Amino acid sequence: MLKGILLGVVVQVISAVGYLLIANVTSIKTETFRTSLMIAISGIVAIVVGGYQIATRSESLSAISTKDVVLTAVGSIMVMFIAQVIFFVGLNASSLTTMSYTMLAYPFVSLALELAIGRVKPSSLGWRDLAGLLLMIGGYVVMVSKQ
Repeated sequence: MLKGILLGVVVQVISAVGYLLIANVTSIKTETFRTSLMIAISGIVAIVVGGYQIATRSESLSAISTKDVVLTAVGSIMVMFIAQVIFFVGLNASSLTTMSYTMLAYPFVSLALELAIGRVKPSSLGWRDLAGLLLMIGGYVVMVSKQ
């Protein structure tokens, strides 16, 4: 559990620093180009990592079904392009603090979707889950509000 918490914090710090660095690039005029450039650079790194995984035989392309490839492609476009463009347009329209508050919707949206597709059963949610959600939201609001 502690490892998961630490890795979660590291991911949030890396994401925040990355977004701040990217948002400070003023020579790029459109958010679509900014996002496209981010994806292209990330894609180059991903090709190297994926190639290493295939070369070391820990993954095999022949084991991936067409349906899985399509779902991964659609999900990637939604996450890496559409969501990023909307995020940066919103960032330009407001501030990083305001956009940070919108991140509070993520746990609710993801929980609703997990319940809708049946990966989480309502009966499995207990008071500890609710307490954890409330503590997370409270801590996040306090952290962002101090800026």
